[in-house]
Amino acid sequence: MNEEYKVLLLGTSLTEYILSGIMSVNGKKVLHMDRNSYYGGESSSITPLEDLYKRFKMPGVPLPSMGRGRDWNVGRKLPG
Repeated sequence: MNEEYKVLLLGTSLTEYILSGIMSVNGKKVLHMDRNSYYGGESSSITPLEDLYKRFKMPGVPLPSMGRGRDWNVGRKLPG
């Protein structure tokens, strides 16, 4: 990536999300970086449902009767 940014935000929680919006509306080019593979910090959710199965080492896959995995959002409570 060979681009220039005016603002670098580390983390993707609500605070960084709001700051990003304010900065970009004011014409700043913003780059978000997060150590997690998901967006949203403590307020994130696990999507798709298949990720929930992996996280808790549940056998198999969600049943077809549960619908599409990407339609599920399961609240995430991070340790802390």
